[in-house]
Amino acid sequence: MKPMRFFAAFFFSFLIAPPPLASAQQDWREMDWGDFIVRLGGSYIHPDDESTSLKFRVLQHWDLYNTSWEIDTATTWQISGVWRPMEQWGVELLHINGAEYDVDLDYFTGTPGRELIELGDFKATSTLAFANWYMLDDTCLGRPYLGVGINYTDFHDVSLSGEFSDFLINSGLATGRGNFNLGHSWDWAVQAGVDLSFGRNSPLLINAAVLYFLSDTDATVTFPTELGQNRLYAQFDYDPWIVNLSFGFKF
Repeated sequence: MKPMRFFAAFFFSFLIAPPPLASAQQDWREMDWGDFIVRLGGSYIHPDDESTSLKFRVLQHWDLYNTSWEIDTATTWQISGVWRPMEQWGVELLHINGAEYDVDLDYFTGTPGRELIELGDFKATSTLAFANWYMLDDTCLGRPYLGVGINYTDFHDVSLSGEFSDFLINSGLATGRGNFNLGHSWDWAVQAGVDLSFGRNSPLLINAAVLYFLSDTDATVTFPTELGQNRLYAQFDYDPWIVNLSFGFKF
């Protein structure tokens, strides 16, 4: 029994004893965690409006034949956070809030004397994560960088125009108002930017960046018919170029 008690006491003292190197470990409050940057600013967005024509799953409707999407540019606000644990490398999380778009169908032949009909509207919200490489060291007032990452884009607040619903009803395709639907997407993103400090010891900075990312989703227009419902389909390629301008604070 004595050997068992001895080993039990030894094992218990080993569990409660601090590791040999614990006293040598640095306090986390005194460690150098690198730079943290928070930015807030605006985004100018130029989407790619090259999308396939709206069509049925098998056949094409003549008035919609060869139509193309026409989407204007948009502006919105964006916020980002950057952590640079090393001098040349950092990670960034960027959120671009819901940019609003109106969608028109060009080359439309359903209305005499017109080649354009309003399809609907939607908002696009994107969240992006980047790994950034900084070319210059932290003694420089201007620090250009390149980044590669991923993006998640959600298309929401989607609505079909009354004009397009009236076209579906008047042409005998629908018996009532339809619905316009877009989904979401995950894909790659790249960026190039620069952080400009107001001074060597100033925490304030200005940021300018150009981004491009891939984003595509299935678009559907669903409408009621005498036999139930039917759908029109399109493949929407969002794929925007974005220019960001923002003010930041480094700590």
